[in-house]
Amino acid sequence: MSLNSIMLTGLSALNAAQAGLRVASQNISNANTPGYVRTDLTLTPNTQLGAGGGVEVTGIKRAADQFLAAASYIAAGAQGAASVRSDILARAQQSFGDPTNGSSMFGSLDTFWSALTDLGVDPSSTLRRDDAVSALQETFAQVHQVGDDVQSLISEADQRIGEAVSQAQDLINQISDLNSQIQLTKRSGADSSSAENAQSALIDQLSSLMDISVTPVSEGGVSVRTGGGALLVGQAPATITYTPNTAPYATHGTIQLNPQQGSNSNLEPYITGGTIGGLLQVRDQDLPQLADALGGFAAAIGDALNQVHNENASYPAVGNMQGRQTGLLSTDSLNFTGKAVIGVTDSSGNLAQRLTVDFSAGTITGEAPAATYAFGNTIGSFTTALNSALGAATPSGSATFSQGQLSLNVGSGGGLVIQQDPTTPSSRAGRGFSQFFGLNDLVSSDTPMFFQTGLQSTDKLGLNAGGEMDFQITDSLGRFIGTKSIQITGSLAASGATWGDLVTALNASGSGIGGYGAFNMDPATGQLTLTSAQGFNVKLVNDSTSRGSTGISVSSLNGLSATSTAGRAVSVDVNTQIAADPSRMAVGRPDLTAAIGSPIVEAGDNAGANALAAVKDASRTFPAAGLLQSQTTSLSLYASRLGGAAGTLASDAQRASDGAQAVATAANDRRGQVEGVTLDDELVKLTTYQNSYAAAARVIQAATQMMDVLLTMGTAAAS
Repeated sequence: MSLNSIMLTGLSALNAAQAGLRVASQNISNANTPGYVRTDLTLTPNTQLGAGGGVEVTGIKRAADQFLAAASYIAAGAQGAASVRSDILARAQQSFGDPTNGSSMFGSLDTFWSALTDLGVDPSSTLRRDDAVSALQETFAQVHQVGDDVQSLISEADQRIGEAVSQAQDLINQISDLNSQIQLTKRSGADSSSAENAQSALIDQLSSLMDISVTPVSEGGVSVRTGGGALLVGQAPATITYTPNTAPYATHGTIQLNPQQGSNSNLEPYITGGTIGGLLQVRDQDLPQLADALGGFAAAIGDALNQVHNENASYPAVGNMQGRQTGLLSTDSLNFTGKAVIGVTDSSGNLAQRLTVDFSAGTITGEAPAATYAFGNTIGSFTTALNSALGAATPSGSATFSQGQLSLNVGSGGGLVIQQDPTTPSSRAGRGFSQFFGLNDLVSSDTPMFFQTGLQSTDKLGLNAGGEMDFQITDSLGRFIGTKSIQITGSLAASGATWGDLVTALNASGSGIGGYGAFNMDPATGQLTLTSAQGFNVKLVNDSTSRGSTGISVSSLNGLSATSTAGRAVSVDVNTQIAADPSRMAVGRPDLTAAIGSPIVEAGDNAGANALAAVKDASRTFPAAGLLQSQTTSLSLYASRLGGAAGTLASDAQRASDGAQAVATAANDRRGQVEGVTLDDELVKLTTYQNSYAAAARVIQAATQMMDVLLTMGTAAAS
C-alpha cells in the first residue's frame, strides 16, 4: 500500500468517525424528543483505490420501521376516536344523572309520584295539590335541562369537528411542504433525517385526528391517505373544509374534500377513526339517539298522564277547555269510532246536561233538554253539532275549532266533564276523544306530542302555497348523491289536493325520492313515515311547509325531524293553565252515569289522584325512540331503562377508550424499542467513534511522520 493510500484511508476513517460522532450526539440530545426516530450511520468500503481504500459514508438513515409505524397510526386513530367519544358521552350521562339520586330528573319524577300519593290521602288540600304540580314542573325542568345539555354537546362536537379539520389541514400542508424539502435534500446528497423526523412527528399528530395510512415515496417523502383511501398528501396537499352549524337541531354539513374542484366530495365516509371520526359518531349517532330517547320519554310521561287526567275532573269542574294544537283542519275527516260522554254541571256541581256523542252513528244526544244533533264525518261538522248541543244546554255554551285547536265553553257558572263510554270508548288513532284533542290535559306542548294523527290519504292536504320540503340523498357510505325538493305549488297547493297526492309527489321518480326511498301513510294511525331504500340514506334537511293557520309543518305533524322528536324534551311541560292555577288539576273521578240534577264531582274525591299515581306502574306500549326500542312496560321501568341506556352507552365508550389506550401504548412502546434512542447504545457508539477518530488521527500522524522521514532521507541522499 502506498503512503498516499494510507493517508486517504486514515482521512476517510477520520471523516467517518466525525460523522458517527455527529449522529450519536444528535441521537443523545434528542433522546427525550417526542416522535424522534433514531438515526444510524451507513458505511461502505471505498474500493476505488483497491483493497484498503478506507470507508465511505453512504448515508445517514433513520431507524424507522414502516410496519410498526403503521400499527402506531392505526392505534392512535382508534384511541383518538374512543377518547373523545368517551369524554362527551360521560358528560351526557352526567346530565341524565343517577336514577337513584333525588336531584336527577328521575329523582324528580319519583318525587312527583310521591306527591300524587300524598294528594290521594287528602285531595282537598291546596298545599298538596300545589306540591304535586310543582314536582311535575321540576321534573320537566330537569328534562328540559338534560335536553338542552345534549343539544349543547352536539353543537360542541360540531364546533370541535371544524377546529379539528382546520388543524388537520395545517398538518397536511406542512407534511406536503416537507415532502418537497426531503426530496431536494436527497437529490443533493445531504442528510434529510431531520426533515424526515419533523415530518414523522406531524404524521403522528395527524393520525390522532383521523385514521391514516402512510406510504413512502421512492424519491423521498410520503403519500398519506385516510383509512378509507382518500388521498390527503400526494404530489400536492388536499384541501379539506368544514363549516360548523351549532344551532340546536341543526342540519349539519359535510367535510368537503377538494371543494375547489367542484366535485362536492364528502370526506366523512372515508374517516373511520381519530378525533374527527369519534366526533362524527357522537354528533350524528350517539347523541341524537339519546336526544330522541329523551324526547320520547318526555312525551310518554305527558301522554300517559293526559290519558288519565282527561277522564278526571277538578272541583269545581272547569267551565272552559282549551284543546291542544293538533295540526288538523276543520275539513279533515273526523275518523272517530265509539262513544264519549260530555257532562255539563251547574254552579253546585250537579249534572245539568248529559251529551252522549256516538261517533259511529254521527249523533249527539242530549237529555235536558232532550234533543239529537247529527253531524257528518268532518271535524267542522262535528264542531257545529257540538256547538248547538252546548248552546242548548247553557246560554253561554259553545264549541269552536280554530287554528287546529278544539275549545269548549259553558261560562263561569257551570262546568264541563268528559269521559269515555265504559262499553264502547271513543277512539281516533288509538286515543279517546278528550285525550286526542287535549281538552283536559295535565301536560301540554306547543307542537304535537304524538304523531298518530288519524288522518286519511283522502283528507285535504291543506298546506299553504310556497312551502318546501328538501331532502339530501347519500349512499350507504355517506357519499353525496343529490338533493330533491318538493314544493307546495301547482296541484299540491290546490284546494282539492290530498295527503295521497303529497305521498305520490314525494315518491315520484325523478322529481321525488323514488328509487332512493319511500313515504308511507299508515292507514291505522295516519302517520307519515320515511324509509330509505337499501344502499341509500334519505334525510329531510329542511321543511318550510305550514298547514293552514296551525303553523304546523309536515315534519312536525309526523315526527320526521329532530326538532319534532328530540325537541319534545324541551317543549313538553305542565299545562300553562294548571301551572297558573293548580286548582284546575283534576284529581276527582266524576260519575257521569248519575241522574240529571245529581252531584257528580265532590271536593274530597281522591279516585282521580289515585288513578294518576297508578300511571307509574301501569303497563303501556311505548314506541321506539332513539336508543329505546318499542316495548310494553310500565312508565317507571321505562324511565329506568332510559337511565340505563345512557349509562350503558357511556360505560361502553369508556371501556372502548381504555382498551384503545392500552393498544396505543403497547404499539408506541414496541415502536419506541425499535425506533427510539437507547442512551447506553448511543454512549457505546460515541465511545467507539471517539476511539475510531483517535485511531484514524494516529494513522494520519504516522503517515505524516513517515512522509517526513522519507523526505529527510531523500534530501540527504541528494546532497
